[in-house]
Amino acid sequence: MPACKFFYLVVIFISSVNINAQVDLRNIELSGKVLDSKGSAISGVAVTDGYNIVTTDNRGEYKLLSNATADFVYISVPPGYIIPVKDNAPHYFQRITDKSGLKQKFNFILEKSEQNEDKHVLIACADPQVGFDEEIPMLGGALKDMELLVNQYYKHLPVHGMICGDIIAEISREPKFLEPIKQMFAKTNIPFFYAAGNHDMDVDGRSNHYSKETFKKALGPAYYSFNRGKVHYIVLDDVFFTARGYSSIGYLDEKQLCWLEQDLALIPEGSTVVVAFHIPTYSPEARKGEYVKEEMNKVLQNRNSLYKMLKPYNALILSGHEHYNENYQLADNLFEHVHAALCGIFWQAPYNSDGTPLGYAVYEFDGNRVKWYYKPIGKDKDYQFDSYLPGADKHKPDAIIANVWNYDPQWKVYWYENGAKMGEMKQYRGWDPGVVDYVEKNRENFRYKYIGAGPTEHLFYAEPIDKNAEIKIEVIDRFDNVYTGIPKKIK
Repeated sequence: MPACKFFYLVVIFISSVNINAQVDLRNIELSGKVLDSKGSAISGVAVTDGYNIVTTDNRGEYKLLSNATADFVYISVPPGYIIPVKDNAPHYFQRITDKSGLKQKFNFILEKSEQNEDKHVLIACADPQVGFDEEIPMLGGALKDMELLVNQYYKHLPVHGMICGDIIAEISREPKFLEPIKQMFAKTNIPFFYAAGNHDMDVDGRSNHYSKETFKKALGPAYYSFNRGKVHYIVLDDVFFTARGYSSIGYLDEKQLCWLEQDLALIPEGSTVVVAFHIPTYSPEARKGEYVKEEMNKVLQNRNSLYKMLKPYNALILSGHEHYNENYQLADNLFEHVHAALCGIFWQAPYNSDGTPLGYAVYEFDGNRVKWYYKPIGKDKDYQFDSYLPGADKHKPDAIIANVWNYDPQWKVYWYENGAKMGEMKQYRGWDPGVVDYVEKNRENFRYKYIGAGPTEHLFYAEPIDKNAEIKIEVIDRFDNVYTGIPKKIK
């Protein structure tokens, strides 16, 4: 049973006490039905106000005790039903606009899916971060690439999307971009779900409580869940506004944790659970045990509490924020993907800071099993690494270099000299020569002069015996897919 329970008290205000700001905690009873499009009841559907969760009975009915602080009543779309879409985004919620009525009804209608969802596809990206008119067509090119991929490989499968935050460059400065971006993602005919990023928060409020008002007005609740096939999806808001300028930290407040505990209590242990949010739980510093070097705005501060809650499940964490691509095997049951930014270095280069090309992740689900790959925009899906001839990296001038963007410890990176397999390349931390060269040649045209290449740990090197030899690099991913390439020369 969940440890967290919310109880609402009826508060009687004494008129002789002069208090201007009072919290209205009068009990409100929310009730209604969840039905299919033919009027049949759907039982077992989770219904929530963001505090507590109840499930519908065999008549599709629910009753939920709430109060005037709740903004929405919403459902966790069950498996086997089409994701409802309205106003260019998934619409599984209703806003509570009348806070005076002590009894309110909200009904939900769902349409059964004709497709078997056990096999389905998730397209995940992070940080579109559009802030200027000229960036809209650039985003359009990325979305066109997604459409082409789906039409080529997944035309007969259910496909949905996830955006791991930072939808626009600054929601407080340029909220006008939010609706056009929603429209662009909707035109792909892929229902995209949204998580809130630090650039999606309102920074004119006095506390975190008010920081997602614009987001919620456009997209609904900041945390929620839904189901497809045998997979349970959860979207959380881990961007906590400190009300100090634009500052935020990675943090899940108790309200969300209590809600999450109830949500997971409805999911059988051993199930596959996907959790999406913006700020990663982990970092390269943590991987090396250098926890003191982690920055509060770059990692989830109370990550261990989340890990503990996810322990009974096979869980994937999807995050973004860092504008680089990283993978972390956090436990036998827990894996985190930090997604490179769809905008790369803020739409100023065809790379992210670590050399990962602009792109997105594709997750192929088959029951409880999942495979994934990174899809560079405008490239074949088998394009999984870049490589360079000696002289490209000034720190390793005699070495061939490979940047394997989606690497994790179960991958292998081999090199061949004149057709002979020479062994595995050595991993190191450094800078991708391609992005370094691009930045050096184009920085004067960048909108932001301070941005550029950043270090990464998914680089590999080897020193050929014969500098004039024919070199080939072979990369094998964790799913035994083999990718090959010939190192190139930096011009």
